[in-house]
Amino acid sequence: MKEILLNQTGSFATILTAIVAYLIYRKSKSDELENAVRIIILEIKESERVIKNLREIKSSGNLYPNDLVKVTPLKGWVRYSHLFMKKLNNDEYDQLNDYFKKCEVLEKYIEKNHNFFWITTEERAKQNEIMGAKIAYEKPSLTDEDFTIELDKTLKLYFSNTSAYTPAGIATQLDRNLNSITLITVTPVWNKLKLIAKYNDLLG
Repeated sequence: MKEILLNQTGSFATILTAIVAYLIYRKSKSDELENAVRIIILEIKESERVIKNLREIKSSGNLYPNDLVKVTPLKGWVRYSHLFMKKLNNDEYDQLNDYFKKCEVLEKYIEKNHNFFWITTEERAKQNEIMGAKIAYEKPSLTDEDFTIELDKTLKLYFSNTSAYTPAGIATQLDRNLNSITLITVTPVWNKLKLIAKYNDLLG
């Protein structure tokens, strides 16, 4: 009888341990999802801020800035998208997936625009030296003031006729990408994310 009681006690302890382990696992998974969705929410807000700023620049007719801006600096969707498969329906999941893919493409073109600026700056500096040396060789009698005027005139003429210094292709791709992005905060999936995160006041 004692052995039977010990066996039953041991079995109960094993079952209890398994239940506790399962509950801890579920809690950790729940916490992981909650933290992940908060990161996604913050990243959506940051990416939309960048998108809105670029759209304002585009609508005002100004050139895109040369700053190296990260649209999705945390790369949260890449890291945590698998956690949302059971919490979102197919359309909601696809909507977020499409949004973050377009943000990645946007980020690549922002980087290209930034790199183009520095390549162009370096090339301009190089051409300044080459043309300055050419003018100094061909017109050694120029005063310093006349040399500066001549160099400035030559450089303006050269760069205005060099299509390579106009990143039209990059600007066009930025335009297209910006036009194709639907902001998440104006869709029902935004409220769904906040509900999952249990996060309302601070994130709007």
